[in-house]
Amino acid sequence: MATTVELRDETRNVATGRAVEVLPGIWELRESLGPVFDTPECWVSLWLLADPAGKEVPVIVDSGVPRSTETVILPALRQLGIEPSQLAVVVNTHNHHDHAGSNIQLREATGCQVWIHKDDAPGLEQGSAFGDEPIHPHSADRLLEAGETLRLAGRHYEVVHIPGHSPGSIGLYDRERKLFFAGDAIQAQGTSTQGIAGAQDREGYYRSLDKLDALEIEHLMAAHPYLPFTDSHVHPASEVKRYLAESRRFFDEIDGEALDALRAAGGRATAAQLADRLCARRGFEKTCQLTAGILRGYLGRLAQQGRVATDGETYATRD
Repeated sequence: MATTVELRDETRNVATGRAVEVLPGIWELRESLGPVFDTPECWVSLWLLADPAGKEVPVIVDSGVPRSTETVILPALRQLGIEPSQLAVVVNTHNHHDHAGSNIQLREATGCQVWIHKDDAPGLEQGSAFGDEPIHPHSADRLLEAGETLRLAGRHYEVVHIPGHSPGSIGLYDRERKLFFAGDAIQAQGTSTQGIAGAQDREGYYRSLDKLDALEIEHLMAAHPYLPFTDSHVHPASEVKRYLAESRRFFDEIDGEALDALRAAGGRATAAQLADRLCARRGFEKTCQLTAGILRGYLGRLAQQGRVATDGETYATRD
């Protein structure tokens, strides 16, 4: 496994353990996705919420990968003069390995509670892994519901249920500041790790986009830099609107892109072969590591609609 030093990227401030204040009381901590994913330009952003007045205890949005407690969270707390025991809660936007992967370590190191939406809680209880780093089964301390208002680090955040990427994906909305923590729920064109945007539930994803379109958002805090955006913090409001529009455009058009790639391959190809074509068409120097897996979901949906035929691992056009 690569060492922490090898994963450290000073230029992008990834895996340095330095917190950067992007808005008053909101600090970004960037963790590398290496060595599992070889995409330095893509990281996971953890968001530390601290009351500027110092009257209320800090909270963090997502815990990162298993090592993140030691590599980025505890160093950031030390930088800000926050005792680990002061960290009250980690709110998981969803249960995936790069967002809830350090829950156990963080709870042991700080005594904080783990909160997650009720529909993603079963994923924590199943456990998972980030490469060679195990994520042992564990339970949340609180199950969140849509429509709740949470008091976090001196501000009120509304819990917005935005499924699609996962059943229990949530956003946290500060209505007064017009600020929204989105996790992985809305993905524009996807990251350089994925190659394309991914959602388990396409219809749920569209409904979640409708919810965000109806909100006034001037600061959207995503968990990764989703292409064509190069930062996790999307602002001002005009850029947020462009981000949401790009997220919708992608899913409106990706089926057509997949079918075009299948026709260009002679009407018959595997998901891996189509991933090569799509990544090359999108300008990636190499095939992204998750593209083929995401494509299988898209192609399976097209097969259910009768638009492609399947033969084992091979997909074929019907026209």
